[in-house]
Amino acid sequence: MALEAQDLGAKLRSDKWKKAARNRLADYADRRARDFVVEVVKEVIKLDRSARVLDVGCGPGKWSIMFAKTCSSVTAVDISPNMILLARKNAEKEKLENLDFHVMNVSRLDVADETYDLVNCVTVLQHMFDDDEWRKAVLEFARVTKKGGYILLFEVAPSFAVKKRTSNLRIRTMRQYANELGKVHAHLVYWRAVDLSLPITYLGLRNYAASFNKRVYYFISRRRLPTPGLLSFLSWGSALLARVIDYKLGETPLSYLSLGRILLFQKTSR
Repeated sequence: MALEAQDLGAKLRSDKWKKAARNRLADYADRRARDFVVEVVKEVIKLDRSARVLDVGCGPGKWSIMFAKTCSSVTAVDISPNMILLARKNAEKEKLENLDFHVMNVSRLDVADETYDLVNCVTVLQHMFDDDEWRKAVLEFARVTKKGGYILLFEVAPSFAVKKRTSNLRIRTMRQYANELGKVHAHLVYWRAVDLSLPITYLGLRNYAASFNKRVYYFISRRRLPTPGLLSFLSWGSALLARVIDYKLGETPLSYLSLGRILLFQKTSR
């Protein structure tokens, strides 16, 4: 799927897909994630250029490439060989020489202890349904992080969970993450909501987190549905409203109502 996804954008611009229209909410979700992660890295962590970064579950390499442009060394790992192949291709386009990619299971990292200043993990753990494998993964993150270093998680991690799983997600609470990482002296030092706007963005983003396929960025003409152009216009309006909610209210008491969160842990000596 990863290799097919990179060509779909061009297809959608072809005559065959003239009835397709852009889903502005998917674009907004990308921009929101980047803005919030960058904000935490710059304003909270204050990561400097000498930092070594591990990007876990790197997918097509978006975050790995971003960190490689500002840090001395980035290691990116993913369990999928196809994703690693795609990430390497994307990195080659940027002509980056400080970025290494490896096929690796996040629950069994082939990395020495206390190697990295930052471990970055975006929407990976929420797709791990096996609780034992999840625990091994978060403990591995702490193991490879230097003392004083950080673990940045961007996951579904609500204050409480009425439902523990969907077809695509295993939902664990923020307290579960904090308790598990606290066992190995990695303590929650900062968090913020990322999706308070979920009630108005859900329909446009319901398949967004479950796929790397470019199709989620477009509305395709189908029977019994409004025209793609109308859906695109509605998604644009929803994105404008969502931006106000997510950017202005993400660090207020209302943040406790969010599902998706950025969780930042710092590893200490005890």
